[in-house]
Amino acid sequence: MKKNQKPNILFLMCDQLQGKVFQGGSVCKTPNIDRVISKGINFTNAYTPNPVCSPARASLMTGLLPHNHGVVHVIHTIDEDQCCLRTGHPHFAQHLQKAGYRTGYFGKWHVERSNDPANFGWETTGDERIRQLSEQYGSNQNNGFIKAGYNLLPKGYKKSLLYGITNVQPEKRGAGLITQA
Repeated sequence: MKKNQKPNILFLMCDQLQGKVFQGGSVCKTPNIDRVISKGINFTNAYTPNPVCSPARASLMTGLLPHNHGVVHVIHTIDEDQCCLRTGHPHFAQHLQKAGYRTGYFGKWHVERSNDPANFGWETTGDERIRQLSEQYGSNQNNGFIKAGYNLLPKGYKKSLLYGITNVQPEKRGAGLITQA
């Protein structure tokens, strides 16, 4: 890297994945992630401020504890006053923008209820590309399953796929379509 060149920042955030997967000796084979780690920084001792998805993501993005940023529950399961980021605290992407970075957010949001990462400094999201591919190929989220299990959610929530076994080729599934496009 040149003296005044800013490093690229790629932050991968996963739910329900043990950090041991990326450590030596894991039974999981992760050659691509291993290559990314070898060229960057791998934090091996990181702890969550909250074991719940939305408060933890909001804390990561704001640098604040849940009682300070206002998101204290999963955003889609609670009253609005407990799932919206309080204003006045810069978001991670806004700090990056001030430092001259272009920002992009791809994947599920689950940080706050507006579902609009642009409100928090993210210039690009994958939402439009996902919509285009879904229209082009049709949404196969619930198609092609030999066996599937769904989350049992309270009345008023859409059925949510928890797991499934499918015959649909990887390149024809949602994630495959997006990564190949």
